[in-house]
Amino acid sequence: MTEESSSDGMTKRVARATMASAASAAIAYAIRKAAPVLREKLKALGDGAPGGETLTKAKDAVTEKVGSATAAVSDRIGSGSSSSQSGDASSGGGDAPSADELEKRREERAKNRKERQTAATK
Repeated sequence: MTEESSSDGMTKRVARATMASAASAAIAYAIRKAAPVLREKLKALGDGAPGGETLTKAKDAVTEKVGSATAAVSDRIGSGSSSSQSGDASSGGGDAPSADELEKRREERAKNRKERQTAATK
């Protein structure tokens, strides 16, 4: 009886880990497919609307969040780990970047994103 219960427990653990990996993969796929659609919709809204600047800022914020979420899920899937990473930037205790540095990073990300988009359309 002990052997059956231990193998049953092992089966449950394996099944749980497999389901977690499958869920992470599905989320990553959905985010990758939804991001371009959201970008296009936000771009269309921001082009001719009176509050275009506000919509552009919102679009950039959403794009940044989608990109970071995609990267986080990809990192998890790539490492094969279903546990959270302990090396969080927020728990690092380092100095916060200045507003200029954040703006420079945002612009660099936008430039890289545009390069990836043009490369993908070729």
